[in-house]
Amino acid sequence: MNLDSLLALVPRSWRRTSGDTCTAATAAARAAVLLRGGVPPPRVFGALAAEDPALRHVHDRVVDGATVSEALAAADSPDWRLLAAAWSVADRTGAPLAHALEQTSEALERLEALHERREVLLTGPRMTVRLVSALPALAVVSGVLLGFDPVGVLFSSTGAVLVVAGTALLASGVHWARRLTRSVGALDRAHGCELLLVRTALAGGGTPDGAIRTVADSAVAARAHWIDLAELCRSGSVRAVLASATATGAPAGPLLVAESRAVQVRAHATLEREAERLGIRVLVPLGVCVLPAFIALGVMPVLVSMLGGLDVG
Repeated sequence: MNLDSLLALVPRSWRRTSGDTCTAATAAARAAVLLRGGVPPPRVFGALAAEDPALRHVHDRVVDGATVSEALAAADSPDWRLLAAAWSVADRTGAPLAHALEQTSEALERLEALHERREVLLTGPRMTVRLVSALPALAVVSGVLLGFDPVGVLFSSTGAVLVVAGTALLASGVHWARRLTRSVGALDRAHGCELLLVRTALAGGGTPDGAIRTVADSAVAARAHWIDLAELCRSGSVRAVLASATATGAPAGPLLVAESRAVQVRAHATLEREAERLGIRVLVPLGVCVLPAFIALGVMPVLVSMLGGLDVG
């Protein structure tokens, strides 16, 4: 079976469309297909780069002498570095590389689905911030259309005070609201990956302690900060699962995978709750800063112009 036939086996949902950027999840899934078809690991990204120029940077680094995991780790993105760590663990232990990539791809795809869900949840708060931020300008325009002179007020000595105070309040409120929105996005990460990588290392025939050391070394080498090294310590979840497997005689692999899924479900539920709460939390900067800014920049100039009680010349 040639490379074109192998690439044709990749599901359409994994394929890159024109204008899109190839994600680590997509690359991992496509690489797994090629590996299962018999393509040697060093040639995988060469084959993928021939179809998708977005992956050429990985292939070029491999051609220059880097290992595949080193080439992947050079990408300035946590998902690619996670993929690099998974590749490194399988390469060091002799575990099935295709299966390790499939597990990583599934974890990243679940994260992408969560990201899309979060974007839907954040649409409301973002639109609220944009709408309320535009209210001062709309109030001034409305005042002009009604025959008043709010612009003249804004260019008066009194107006200068209103402009400075209102602009400062508006900028502070918008910045505050955007920081709240970004803080939710900053929580995105693929949780439980250290459990999956230890399972991969064990599949290579190593001991539990050896598997943990391999995962830790690979994570550090790839700078994969989504891999929580604390979970590899004696008080971490990885040791707890391995101890449970030893005590019960159950195979450690399925237990590690099950615990990883449970960690992901809990983490994703937390992220969704944070996104839903943002709709309420964003009202605080709007009420404290943006509403007073609307009064200073939009309402007061119209009111002063309407009363005609100040010199606006």
